[in-house]
Amino acid sequence: MELKLCTFNNDNELEQLVKLQNEVYKARGLVFKPETFKSWYVNNPDGAVISYNAFDGETMVAHQSFVPERMLVSGKTVRCLRSMAVVTHPDYRGKGLFAQLTNEALDEARKQGYEFAYAISNANSTPVFLKHCGFTLITRLNVLMGLGTGINENGEHVYKRYWDRTSLNWRLKNGRYWVRNNTIIGYYGHGVKTFMGVLDKNLVDTLNLNKTSGIGPMLYVGLGAQMPSTYVKVPKFVKHSPFNLIFQDLTGGSLPTMTPDNVFYQLIDYDVV
Repeated sequence: MELKLCTFNNDNELEQLVKLQNEVYKARGLVFKPETFKSWYVNNPDGAVISYNAFDGETMVAHQSFVPERMLVSGKTVRCLRSMAVVTHPDYRGKGLFAQLTNEALDEARKQGYEFAYAISNANSTPVFLKHCGFTLITRLNVLMGLGTGINENGEHVYKRYWDRTSLNWRLKNGRYWVRNNTIIGYYGHGVKTFMGVLDKNLVDTLNLNKTSGIGPMLYVGLGAQMPSTYVKVPKFVKHSPFNLIFQDLTGGSLPTMTPDNVFYQLIDYDVV
């Protein structure tokens, strides 16, 4: 087994990754294309992906990636990384590949000067992140459904995603999104839309998005928002695996402690929907 740092700047690495993702998720009927990963890993305006992968001969059998982002931490813009699209081929599970790839990627992140790493992890991956890779569980994201866009940041927060015009246009270019005042709205399915996030209106006004007035039911996933009374918790039987926010300081302790109460996080800040 060989562990490799991949850039995904060539067609072979992208094809290997797509083949692995499609094999892992075929039971759920998901189909991935190279363009999706090229957008996140290569064309991300915040930087190139840090990704370690396990190969058995010429075949990719496990994948871990950390995509660069910028976060406001106590008002200062810092470089951070978010884990996404982690998979292991069913025939190679139970060999510790997930933890090995994650720790290799984190070592590379420290060398490149990233200040922290985080993930929105599911029930399967969270124990490995916590026990073997040095992450701390902060809290679960709230999953609510309701009517209206009267959702705003509830006070000031220490941790908050930083967006500018370039990064926001990149984030929204490949999906179905609308705008209402300073709110970005996405499409979930079956007549349900998603509250993607509330942003500075001057920034939202620069986006080339169609406006919408009719809303209907909306899904909210996030932390730190002031919610209207029209939103209620989504029943457990319709939820996905819990959205666990996990965190690791890569600076050796110079960052403020992340807590459930000092983070403002929105659906637009990651890639669940």
